[in-house]
Parts: sequence; structure tokens; C-alpha cells
Amino acid sequence: MTTGFDVIVIGGGAMGTAAARILAERGRSTLLLERFEIGHARGSSGGPTRIFRLAHEDERDVEMAQLALDGWRELEDRAGERLLLPTAGADLGRGLDEIAAALGAKGVPATRTSGPAANERWPALRLPTEADVLVQEDAGVIMAARTLRAQARLASQAGATIVPNRPVERLRADGFGVEVDTGGGTYRSTIAVLAAGPWMPRLLEQIDRPLPLTSTLEQVTYFELQESSPMPVIIDRTSARVRSIYTVPNPELPGSFKVALHHAGPPVDPDERSFDPDPERVDAVRSYAGGRFAQHRATGVTETCLYTNTPDLGFVLDRRGPLVIGSACSGHGFKFTPLIGRILADLATAQPAPIPIERFLMDRPSLT
Repeated sequence: MTTGFDVIVIGGGAMGTAAARILAERGRSTLLLERFEIGHARGSSGGPTRIFRLAHEDERDVEMAQLALDGWRELEDRAGERLLLPTAGADLGRGLDEIAAALGAKGVPATRTSGPAANERWPALRLPTEADVLVQEDAGVIMAARTLRAQARLASQAGATIVPNRPVERLRADGFGVEVDTGGGTYRSTIAVLAAGPWMPRLLEQIDRPLPLTSTLEQVTYFELQESSPMPVIIDRTSARVRSIYTVPNPELPGSFKVALHHAGPPVDPDERSFDPDPERVDAVRSYAGGRFAQHRATGVTETCLYTNTPDLGFVLDRRGPLVIGSACSGHGFKFTPLIGRILADLATAQPAPIPIERFLMDRPSLT
């Protein structure tokens, strides 16, 4: 039996649920297919928290974050709950001049301060005297698991059909639309939005649209302060050995925070990945936390997740015929969730995107 919809969204992570919510609210009959359950820990959208920040080296990313912040507030209003909790953010190490310039170009205030001044404001920190710190007050913590539940709930309330535990077995696209075969039925639509994260390569190969995407196995390790104290989100680029180290407090669990090495994991197959932490990376973040924060203890919890990466670490936001491609958030996309959901919905409904998206197209040089 074949069931018809205006739009089929494949992938129920952050971007898929965001797109499905907006499409349903625009009156499109929308089907969301998720290969596991909403909020599962096998892909890129699991876990309790993510970073939101305006601080980026590229002023175009600053603008995107500004628009996303508006989107977060609108989403909170619709959901009737807080999803983005302000903490302020601290950037350390390389690129501070570029970040400050990009923020200034978009009228975003930021303050340069010293390690001792940051330690005085946040007693949990132990930054060295020579540290150069850029503080931006609008940064905060996204309650990630809550966001997925809220977006799925709003999509369902707007009329979307959400089907979990329904992997796509075959995808076909032609001039008449899209047909999706699953173990539980066949579905047709005029448009499909592909937001399948690390499973994107398999979908794209079926429609002869391959992209050079690589999934990597990343992890975060949790800690607790001995004495609870507010903390900012932190992006630390002082180490020459890794791209950056990030710290995310949980404002709803005072004293709890997680630390991770960014883009530090090996390539993996999403269906054959391990859920076991890499002990070397656990030791690395424990050593880092020991020098950066007041007395604390490791909780013994390390979570794994997947990044889906392009060679240039940029997103893929594009439409080809009846297919909208939303992928490769490369480990830094969650903060943009409401904006990317809107862009995918705009592409699906042939409306202009709120920002230029040429740098995110599939045929850009770095992907071809």
C-alpha cells in the first residue's frame, strides 16, 4: 500500500524535527520517518545539552547565529518551555581578533578580559594569568533532548505524522516526486527532505548524488564541581594538538559540566560504531579539566556521538529536483537548528531562504 504526503522528511534528529515542525505549521501534509526512536543516542542529536554561541570567526556565521537566536525564542514561545539557557561564553586561544572583528561587524558586543578577571567572575575557573579571554554574553546552553521532544510534539500538533523505528530501505526520485520504501510500507510525496545525518551517504548513493561525507566517532566526558558555581560555555583553542576543547555546563544541574575534544575521533560506519569511550581521550579531558577548573570529580560517564563532516566542515543545504538535502553539520550545527529547519522548509516550498546559501550548495568546489 502506498500512502501520499506533500513532504516526507527522512531523519528525526535536530534538523529533521525542525523542518517537519515548520512544514506542518505551513499546512503541508508531512511525514517524518526516523530509523530509531526520536532522541536516540546512535547519531548526532542525542544527549542533554549543546552550546549556543554568536562568537564565530566568519561574520556570516555570526549573522546565522543571530537569526537562529530569534528562532530559538520563537520556538520557546510555541513550545511553552525554556530550551536555551543563557550562561555567557568564553573563547580562549587562537582567533580571538578575528572573532571580535566578526562580532563587531554585526553589531554584537563582546569584551576582552584577562584570566584572573574571568576567574573572579566565575570562581569555578582556573585560567592562567596570561590568558586572553573573549566574553560574549548571549552564549548559553541548549537543552538538546528537550528541544527534540518539543519540535516533534509541535510537528505532531500541527498535523505531521511521525513514524519512529522505520528505516528507509529504498529511495527513488523522478520528475513526478519521491517514493520511499520501508519495512512498514511505501510512501510517496512531491518533495522529500533528507536529514539523515551519518546515514546520508547511503541515501544519496541511491539517487546518484554522492557526497564526500565522513562520519567520525566523538565523545564527551562529564564532571561535577565539589562546590556548585555558575560557569560559561567555553571554546578553548590554546592547544596546538587539537582543533579545540569545549566545555558545556548544565544550568539545570548546578556544578555539572561536560568536556570534549572537538573533531578528535576516528572515521566510523554508523551501523558498526562502538559505544565504548576511547580511554586516551577520557584521560586527555580529565587532565585538561584538572588544570582549568576548581576541585571536581569525574562522574565516570562518557557519552559517544557521531559527527557527519564535509571536507570544508561546511553544511550542505540544497535542493535538487524533488529532493532537499540538509546534512553534514560537521559538529557545529545544533546551535543553528531553528534557522536550518526554516531553510530546509523554504527549499521544500520554493520560498527564498533568509540568508544566501551559495556556500552550502552541493556543487561547491570543495565537494566536487
